[in-house]
Amino acid sequence: MGIPSISISITVFNLEKYIDRCISSILNQEFTDFELIIIDDGSTDNSGNICRKYEEFDDRIIYIYQSNQGVSSARNRALDISKGKYILMVDGDDYIEKTMVGKLFDLCEKNNASISTCKNCLVDEKGQVLGTPKFTKDVHILTNEEALFRLYSGQITGFGVCNKLYRKELLNNIRFPINRKFEDAAIQYRLIRQADRIVFTEERLYFYVIHSESMTRKKLVKYSENRLDIIKNFEETLIFLKESNISKSILDIVILDYYKSLKGLVIDIMRENKNERKRPLKIVIKQIVLWKELFLNNLYISKKEMIFIHLLFRLPKLTLAVYHFRNQLVINN
Repeated sequence: MGIPSISISITVFNLEKYIDRCISSILNQEFTDFELIIIDDGSTDNSGNICRKYEEFDDRIIYIYQSNQGVSSARNRALDISKGKYILMVDGDDYIEKTMVGKLFDLCEKNNASISTCKNCLVDEKGQVLGTPKFTKDVHILTNEEALFRLYSGQITGFGVCNKLYRKELLNNIRFPINRKFEDAAIQYRLIRQADRIVFTEERLYFYVIHSESMTRKKLVKYSENRLDIIKNFEETLIFLKESNISKSILDIVILDYYKSLKGLVIDIMRENKNERKRPLKIVIKQIVLWKELFLNNLYISKKEMIFIHLLFRLPKLTLAVYHFRNQLVINN
């Protein structure tokens, strides 16, 4: 096989129920000029046998087994050996529509874009669509600042990397951080900022499977220590974007997103028992106080939120007690 147009990678860890559908959806693509790199991150179920059987009959497939090191390590290993002009990543429990690869490739090539992306479609284990999503085929061509604004304001397809096609050059000096949650968000802004042009189709071509085994796919309504990784992500994001001379409107939408995340953490931490919430609450409140001036001078943070920040700064215990009581009333009603 020569140099492929696209390197597609799948990360796998104990996904014997889902990996067959994932691999099949890739091999059945109308666009065929790709290599498929499967990184098995230490599976102990039948996932490896399923992957090896596919490798035997399709020479586009490269299967690699490694000891369990986490999704970031697995993705980085795939990136290290990828040969394609473009990179596409797929999670092993998801699957893709048969035209996805070709459509994203054409969007990049025809528009001289460095990134193309589509919308996700949330489905259950049987492939039934969840909710009532809107299905359109509108296409938007964006600058990197426009794409960053849409990303952080929730108008584009999230921080995940798995519904996006990237020119390989964007990832030459970027790898996923090891032992950190929200690893996609830790690099997505860097990739977008490097791209001169991003094309976004509203077609839902990536099927994101919601199932019981995948803890990361459950709605984050309960506090966990891992959620504090947003602090490191924000600090790195702020430094990088400032150094790249990004406009104030983009910085402010990033800061607003961080403030919302911190406030969401406060709500969830307050639901924990008194002993368990003391340390993380102190960390989160310290962040709100540390970045107080950025929040108070933000274009997008409302006056109501600014009052909350002022009160939290001056009367933290009383403000938290009242805020917790109010949220409990809302939940109970």
